Amino acid sequence: MMQLRDLLLIATLFGVLIAFVVVSPGRAPSLAPDTPTTYSSAPTGALALYEWTRAMGYDARRLEYRPFELTDDDAVLVMLNPSAAISKDHARHIRTWVERGGTLIFAEDTPHLFSISDALFDELQMRMTVITGTQEIERVPALQPVFDQPPVRELNVRPRRALAPQRNDYAPLFGATDQILIAGVRIGQGYVYISATTHPFTNRGLRDRQHAALVLNMLRRAPPGGRVLFDEYHHGLVAPPAPTDGLLRTPWGWAGIYAVTVTALFLLLGGRRFGRAVPLREEVERRSSAEYVESIADLYQRGGKRAYMLRHFYASFKRRLAQPYGINPQVDDREFVYQLARLRPIDEAALLALLAQLRATPASDAELLRVVAAADAFIQAQTHERG
Repeated sequence: MMQLRDLLLIATLFGVLIAFVVVSPGRAPSLAPDTPTTYSSAPTGALALYEWTRAMGYDARRLEYRPFELTDDDAVLVMLNPSAAISKDHARHIRTWVERGGTLIFAEDTPHLFSISDALFDELQMRMTVITGTQEIERVPALQPVFDQPPVRELNVRPRRALAPQRNDYAPLFGATDQILIAGVRIGQGYVYISATTHPFTNRGLRDRQHAALVLNMLRRAPPGGRVLFDEYHHGLVAPPAPTDGLLRTPWGWAGIYAVTVTALFLLLGGRRFGRAVPLREEVERRSSAEYVESIADLYQRGGKRAYMLRHFYASFKRRLAQPYGINPQVDDREFVYQLARLRPIDEAALLALLAQLRATPASDAELLRVVAAADAFIQAQTHERG
């Protein structure tokens, strides 16, 4: 039986270990390693663009951990390879914001036929097509001399996708005659730059002077010190970090959870339940009557109840004298002494004096003990005479 329980315990622990390895952060990263997020310093990240924009004096911010909202104070919105689908509501919100004067810089180059940005493409009346091996673009020259501060002549990229505009009022900016890589569209009072490649905006791409010049020309539509938002919302940063994120999103946190789980299972399956508490000897021993009498006497002594105790001895003394002769101990002292003297010879004066002392209030504990001792001696003398 013990061997079977040990085998079940080992199997359970190995099952928990396998489950933790499968779902741990090391196996399931939240973002692809080549995501152009402003938190990444990898070659395909966009941290350099974010820091460079701040260094140029723009009010660069990340749009993250809050509702996806754009205001008139936001001059430029930069969206690079969204990893979460852009909803129709967000797409309409972006178009309305552009119509009011905003500038959108949108770049996507995922090699998939269907894009998660289709809702935004519908609003902008754009599409993207995949470039095959026979259609590969060798050079990406400027199609119009629009970007001239500083001038941009050619981009050093190998695009995998090309734009397929569904409208006529667009400006082809870079690419070939039938394969447009970057286009511009004026919508209302604002402007949209759409790129079929993210490389010029990445950490590695900005090392090329032509790519850096391209970004400078696009940002010139924002006023000096204007606000430039970098969309991290559609990279998955949609909710404020919770206190449990450190536990659930880091290897050390998962290791701690696994250790606590294994320890709890070991104690639950391999431990022994506690028995009933063993009572102390003092708790089960019965107290003697002498201890009770001593406690009561101590309470009376502490409370100064000498008169009360002497009255108790007075009543007890008369009962002990009256019991052998059937005399009523409640009668007056003189009547009690008279009836007792009729039945046996006693010193009536001494007994009356002793009864008077028992009714009086003693001045001290010593006086109380003296009177009680005298009463006991009188009883013993009477008993001896009867015997």
